[in-house]
Amino acid sequence: MKTTSYALLVNAAGQLIQQHAFDHLPDEKLSRMYGCFRCINESDKAEEIADAEAELLSLCSEANLYVETATPQSIHQWQAAMSYFGLTVNPSAAVAAEAE
Repeated sequence: MKTTSYALLVNAAGQLIQQHAFDHLPDEKLSRMYGCFRCINESDKAEEIADAEAELLSLCSEANLYVETATPQSIHQWQAAMSYFGLTVNPSAAVAAEAE
């Protein structure tokens, strides 16, 4: 079942794709991400959609929110979408990881 929370996730991920937040991912993962988008939008089978939604959520957790092209609006949209799933973005942890 297509839900509002996954629509928010798809929209937020689409914005971040345009702003290069997933450029660091290998082509295989990007291909899987686009496949998830297609399945969520085109499939009529609830089980297929649920699997695609779960995989998309997993892949989206790898977004790089610290690219220069990411706008405050897209990051806010991303955080709102993530909050629907009980996930938070901890900027200080990401900055610390990049410093290592």
